[in-house]
Amino acid sequence: MYFKFKKLLSFVLCLVTAFSVFFFNASISEAKKGKAAAKPNVVVVLDPGHDSTHEGCHYENFDEATANLYIAYYCKQELEKYAGVTVYMTRTTFECPFGADPNSKAGCLSARVDYAKSVKADILVSLHNDYDPDLDTTQNGAKVIIPNPSYKPALCAKGQQLGKSILDQLVATGLNINNWKQCPNGTGIVTKDSSGATYPDGSPRDFYALINQSKSANMTCVIVEHAFCTNYSDRVNHLSTPEQYQQLGVADATGIANFYGLKLK
Repeated sequence: MYFKFKKLLSFVLCLVTAFSVFFFNASISEAKKGKAAAKPNVVVVLDPGHDSTHEGCHYENFDEATANLYIAYYCKQELEKYAGVTVYMTRTTFECPFGADPNSKAGCLSARVDYAKSVKADILVSLHNDYDPDLDTTQNGAKVIIPNPSYKPALCAKGQQLGKSILDQLVATGLNINNWKQCPNGTGIVTKDSSGATYPDGSPRDFYALINQSKSANMTCVIVEHAFCTNYSDRVNHLSTPEQYQQLGVADATGIANFYGLKLK
């Protein structure tokens, strides 16, 4: 009887051990799945600057609102080749989706930030091209406008790193770094303060509405100025064909992907 009981006890212990190992491994597996599922995608909102109502720069045969939309489409297309990212656009047509009123520029800009907030964007990247109002044809190349270091300096630091990553790719297309005459620093990464407005802590407010409103929403926004339509070389070599717009969009996407360490699917 003693040996039968001992044998039965051994069998039960083996069974308990087997079940314990099974459930332990299953728990580890489920935990890993849960951990992987819990990691959210990076959310990028691309903002093709301007539209048919709130027009950007025009020079020769160049229309900025149209060019910006093409570049954004190509950027989105390229970014979606990467895993771990979700991409939205503030507009997908030539028309303004936030109200076709030529006097509603401020409202339109606010709506673009609100849209980015609504999809829980990690970054808002506004895509533009430049025009020198003095028709200084020597102004050329790319720059990225980032949040100033006031009020929420971490957003400035993030914008600086993101801007540098994008700018590196734009330079690789053959564009120069623009030494912006209004804010020269030689790096192509620039800030611009408002002349009088301030943030709640009394520090200088960012000049551009997209940036200052994004900062108030704890979101990093950068404005990419790809090239100058008033510069002959920029216009002919970078802003004249769909293929050139695609090259700029791919450069933007690669810069964003590199900043986040994204991998191709």
